Amino acid sequence: MEKSIEVESLDHAFKDPAPSIATPETVIVELHRGLLNPNTGQWQTTAEVRELTGKDEEFLASLESNKTITYAMYVNQLVSRATVRIGDTLIQGHKALIEDLITGDRDTLLLGIIKATYGPERTFNYPCNACRTPNSITIELDKDFPIQESEENLREPFEVTFKNGNKVKFKYPVGSDNIAMGKAETTAQQSTILISRCVVWPEHRDSLYNEEWAKNLSMNDRNLVLRALLSPKVGPKLGEVNTQCAHCGADININIDWVSLLLA
Repeated sequence: MEKSIEVESLDHAFKDPAPSIATPETVIVELHRGLLNPNTGQWQTTAEVRELTGKDEEFLASLESNKTITYAMYVNQLVSRATVRIGDTLIQGHKALIEDLITGDRDTLLLGIIKATYGPERTFNYPCNACRTPNSITIELDKDFPIQESEENLREPFEVTFKNGNKVKFKYPVGSDNIAMGKAETTAQQSTILISRCVVWPEHRDSLYNEEWAKNLSMNDRNLVLRALLSPKVGPKLGEVNTQCAHCGADININIDWVSLLLA
């Protein structure tokens, strides 16, 4: 009798349906500049991102072992994997489009990915520098990383007037420019790369000409261009999070980048 019951129980267990694979949560975000749809000529600003899964975690871990990958390249890979669409363009078939986003839009997608993965809050255990006691610190993503807006027209080239009165047009930098800068060894080289990639001439000039031109600019004019290129502050403001130790009351100041906020 006991054997009969055991066989029936096993038979019933094998008939139970296999658990279904959950569909990742998604979040809709609004971009500031967006992407230009070449087919329609319209700027697309509504994007959909999804939460990260175990597959993404394994993929990102494989990138960490690659000593040639830069921070900008890592972030670009992360965002391209977890962005479902921008407008009506599916990103999985067009991952290179992420490199056409300005930094503020890329960061807006990153914040959306964090919300999709963890919800509106993120909690860390962080030691107090004064008493060394661990604190459970909750970061409110919307409150601690407020969205910044800019009155600049981010979709059109802008003009910089040099010391001698000459006027030259530039475009705002995008992801591919940040990736190129990340390969430079010094800050001065990064500046040259950024200026050379963002200058806009009435007629086409190759990259070698642009780099030589950027190198020959005076330091004053280079600084003028760099300030103009980096002046628009759009997207979530990633900075210092300030709180107090729950044990001794000392100030705790936390500087967090996007990767640690997402993966720590």
